[in-house]
Amino acid sequence: MNRPSWHEYFLMLAKLVSARSTCNSRKIGAIIVRNNRILATGYNGAVHGAPHCTDRGPDFCLRRSIGAHDGDKYNYCLSSHAEVNAIDQAARFGISLDNAVLYCTLEPCNWCFKQLIQAGIREIYFEEAYESRNKQFDLYWRQIMESHDNISVFEQVSISEASREMMISVIEGSSARTMPATDPNESGVIEASSLQSFIHASKK
Repeated sequence: MNRPSWHEYFLMLAKLVSARSTCNSRKIGAIIVRNNRILATGYNGAVHGAPHCTDRGPDFCLRRSIGAHDGDKYNYCLSSHAEVNAIDQAARFGISLDNAVLYCTLEPCNWCFKQLIQAGIREIYFEEAYESRNKQFDLYWRQIMESHDNISVFEQVSISEASREMMISVIEGSSARTMPATDPNESGVIEASSLQSFIHASKK
């Protein structure tokens, strides 16, 4: 393959952003773009000034440690979700999100979805479906998100194995030159016919 599609490109960037997450339960990354240009990024983790769960070890979760059940998790979790952190980053720097597109490694929860609507997001692409222990609740909100008038696209997307392997090779590789450098002291003859054939082929 030549290079990843736009969907794969932004989803892979969202996965890379998730590496900054300080939540031990889920590592989530989000990218907001418009016209294939990045506007903001976000990952889930504790709000500014609050302790991070990862600082207490890989198995620590504040709300689980105090016995808060799943239905009460938002009242005790210190983390702000990746999508909202991306929205907040845009707001902090005065970036409009009207008609923007979200790429996220996880399907937005119902609370994040409402914030995305209010921010002006028009398209939502996600990698993993959101699943809680309340399947009926998940289905209810998924149906709302799929049919909401302000969202033109709500779609689960994936990264092909070829793109995944390419990305791994890029990360593990080097930016060192792979072709020999041309000598500036050598005068060469420009092959006009080769140049023209390349330009014509590119226009097809």
